[in-house]
Amino acid sequence: MGQEGGENWTAAADLLTDAPQVRQAASRLADSRNRSPRLSTRAFPSACLVSACLVRAGPLYGILAAVKYDVAIIGAGLCGMSLALALAGAGRRVAVLDAREARVAGRLHVDAPFDTRIYAISPASADWLAQSRVWGSLDSARLAPVYDMQVFGDDTRMSAAGLSLSAYRAGIAQLCTIVEEGELARGLGNAARFAPNLDILRPAAALRLCFEDAAAGVELADGRRVEADLIVGADGGGSWARVEAGIAVDTIDYGQTAIVANFDCAKPHRNRAAQWFRQEDDGSSGILAYLPLPGDRISIVWSLATSRAARLMALDAPAFARRVEEAGMHALGALSPAGSRATFALRNQRARRLVAPRFALVGDAAHVLHPLAGQGLNLGFGDCAELFKRVTGARACGDFAALRAYERARKAAIADMHALTHGLARLFASGHPLARSLRNFGLNLVGRAPVLPQLLVRSAIRG
Repeated sequence: MGQEGGENWTAAADLLTDAPQVRQAASRLADSRNRSPRLSTRAFPSACLVSACLVRAGPLYGILAAVKYDVAIIGAGLCGMSLALALAGAGRRVAVLDAREARVAGRLHVDAPFDTRIYAISPASADWLAQSRVWGSLDSARLAPVYDMQVFGDDTRMSAAGLSLSAYRAGIAQLCTIVEEGELARGLGNAARFAPNLDILRPAAALRLCFEDAAAGVELADGRRVEADLIVGADGGGSWARVEAGIAVDTIDYGQTAIVANFDCAKPHRNRAAQWFRQEDDGSSGILAYLPLPGDRISIVWSLATSRAARLMALDAPAFARRVEEAGMHALGALSPAGSRATFALRNQRARRLVAPRFALVGDAAHVLHPLAGQGLNLGFGDCAELFKRVTGARACGDFAALRAYERARKAAIADMHALTHGLARLFASGHPLARSLRNFGLNLVGRAPVLPQLLVRSAIRG
């Protein structure tokens, strides 16, 4: 049932107050769904009406009839919605449980302010979104391809070689595409409105998970119960679903905060990204990234010791812009603030398991990375693509052998990305002179090698 249809029938259900009739209709609907698993609620308005009645009348009349799906996804973020669309498109009955109220996100004008939260989408992730016709629906005027990237060590000389990555030299169209979080959410939400086999339940506050031999269930705060062959936790780094499933995590707090902001720049960025590993004025380490946006705009991510970040956030907008210019070696000339700033704490987190019987984790619920490589969302989309392949190739969505195969397939990719980001974060955090010399020597050595930069690019674009 699409979102609009569900909301219209829910409004109609407000007019019904005859509990016995609602119960009888609910019973008939449950029987018909059990006999015909592919029953389309789009084709039967009465089915939509009864579903709406269950949503609204359940808490009032004590209707606790469970609705059965192939997959129930807890969390309506970017990973959860992309997985839901792919599974629904493959004929699986999917429910997405979103604790938030419904949101309406229309297309933005090209000159509208850009989100402070942006992502570098790899070609592999773009292919994953294209599978559900989401990638092609995004507003091209709000996307920015990245053709080149320059990485500098904390050698303060601008002429230091560093590491240069080029899409042209690697034989590919682009390294990645910079996309706003809001634009991705809009594309996924619009696709969900017209997706068959997909119900989005919101607000749906989950109270507990129940795992049984025949199915798993999610009990909601309003009295509803959703049953599924498979429950997927896609509810972020503080995942309630992961905790409820009894899966522990290993967490490293970096004691750092990332500042994100957008700027208009005096010089054209030419779709080139830049990153500086820095020693800050107070002796702490920092990492500054310039990411191109459409036009002469950039988005920055500046990872700093939390105390240093607090001091920078206390500056007014023009003073902060001057600090960003200086930290970026004035590479793009004068910067003018384009919107507000935001911050988020940095940590490394990894779930000790990705699966349990009838349960799987994807995205930030499974792992959280330092943002220095810009690969967190790409890693999450890789989870979704692998889980989709395993689930659709199994006899049942909750088949534990398929879930274990998913876990084994993702283990190396997750471990490698965690080792890379954590290792670089620790290496450049050291203030020891020998460590500083070694890391800059290594960065410049890789940059001068004729083949290594291209191998790094090809490894990164595979997601």
